Parts: sequence; C-alpha cells; structure tokens
Amino acid sequence: MKIHYAVWLTGLLAGTAAAGDMKQALLDAHNSARAEVGAGPLLWSVRAEQQAASWARVLSRRCDIEHSQGSGFGENLFMGTRGYYDELDGVKSWEDEKRYYSGQPLSRALVPKVGHYTQMVWPDTRELGCATSTCNDIMILVCNYYPPGNYLGESAW
Repeated sequence: MKIHYAVWLTGLLAGTAAAGDMKQALLDAHNSARAEVGAGPLLWSVRAEQQAASWARVLSRRCDIEHSQGSGFGENLFMGTRGYYDELDGVKSWEDEKRYYSGQPLSRALVPKVGHYTQMVWPDTRELGCATSTCNDIMILVCNYYPPGNYLGESAW
C-alpha cells in the first residue's frame, strides 16, 4: 500500500492565514476548557509546534498513532477521517472526557479515561503547540503541552 502524507499545520510556521486561524482556534478551544476550571490561559509555543510537527510526520509514515517518548512535552493525539473530522473535533473529543473527571487525584485506572482532558487543563501547563499530518484519508493531530501534566496522585483542578 502506498501511503501519501503531508504535514499541513506546519504552514503555521510560514504564517498562512488559514493555518493561523486554526492555530488560534486550537488555542481558544484549549483556553475555554481551562477557564471553566480556573486554569490560566496557554500561550502558543513554536517549540511545542515544531516537536508536534516532527512527530506527526513519523505517525503519517506509520499511518497509526502512538505517543512519542522522551520529548519533554505532554502529548494528546487524535486520528479521524479527513474531511469528516478536523482539528477542533480532536480537541472536543479530549474535552468530552471531562464527564468522567470531578477533580480527584489521578490514578493508573483513571488516566486512560480522562488523561487527554486533564492534560488540556493541567494547572502548571503554560504552552501549547499542535500540528497535523495525513495518511491516505486520515488526519492525525498531535498537540504538545509544556510543562507536561498528568502526574499520578495529583489533581488537574
């Protein structure tokens, strides 16, 4: 099978209007979720974006998602059919995990149910950078967070 891939949110680095609009929309979506629980706003990080773009390229070649190792960032991943799902659908899917979270300390059993959401709203996290890639008709979204969150035994809010 021949796999076609491209990283297209890295156009953010080039400053295209559409990419800039999506970058702001991703930041706004995260900051809205954070505001609901009293967490401070995130700032866009070019460094986190570059790391996300690098990992998104790897994932597009694999045509699958798995977390990177040792990047120093927290990381959320989303995969969906291009043209049906977009980046904001990925963020919404992560935010939807809040229905399983009520501020309790994180445990190994809880993280698989709420870990995307708690990373979004983690109180010590200050920076966000995201990128996407494609594989066939699949969009892969990678968002990186700095400093990372989701420490076992600690609460997101």
